[in-house]
Amino acid sequence: MKLTIRLIVISILLSFVSFNSFAQDIRFEWRGSRVLMDSTLNYPEEPKVLAIIEKFKPALDSKMQQVIGVSEVEMRSGRPESLLSNFAVDALLEFSQNRSERGVDFALTNFGGIRASLPGGDVRLYDIFSIFPFENYVVILDMEGKSVRKLFESFARNRVEAFSDSVRLIIDEEDGEIEELLINGKELDDNMIYRVATIDFLLSGGDNVVALKDAVKIEETGALIRDAIIEKIRKQTERGEKISSSITGRVKYED
Repeated sequence: MKLTIRLIVISILLSFVSFNSFAQDIRFEWRGSRVLMDSTLNYPEEPKVLAIIEKFKPALDSKMQQVIGVSEVEMRSGRPESLLSNFAVDALLEFSQNRSERGVDFALTNFGGIRASLPGGDVRLYDIFSIFPFENYVVILDMEGKSVRKLFESFARNRVEAFSDSVRLIIDEEDGEIEELLINGKELDDNMIYRVATIDFLLSGGDNVVALKDAVKIEETGALIRDAIIEKIRKQTERGEKISSSITGRVKYED
């Protein structure tokens, strides 16, 4: 029995040594090349895929070219606040408030999710899909005041995202500290529960917004942020209003 065990152990050791020797003799080679993501990738065209595209393209083009509203001016996005980001996040707040019986205190989205500008004049459905191309779903969070403070302290130290007009944030530009933070005109209360409308991308820690993970409750709306923007524009159009926005001073840097 002992002899058998010794033979097994010796066999395993020899196999291990042989494998290591073999592994050390292995040589890997690789080559890399740059692949441009342009129209050349369409050739040669796949007939079956092309047939599917040609079948649905006319109907899709007709829908995407539909004018859903008229904008007073061209709107662009940029930190710390801008016409387009303000319009978008305020629309997100309104959309969420209309779907929540308990109300919403403020809304938050990221500048990285706004990928194009809104044209002045006619605004097509295509324009909204270009601005908000990602499938980011609207969520409503319950957050303790101390977690909300942690969230805004992170923004002050690093970079701000887009906040609804119910927020007033003043940041000391030199040291990255919060000088003033008001929610709905009142100082932040660490002991309150705040209702925050945002997108699931940020809830999952996207763009390093990790403080949202401290939410004590999450309400899923099942709607995309793009849906919120389209709904806002359609309602304005029905009332005979143009799409408009303004810089409100919701975020300020002071020396």
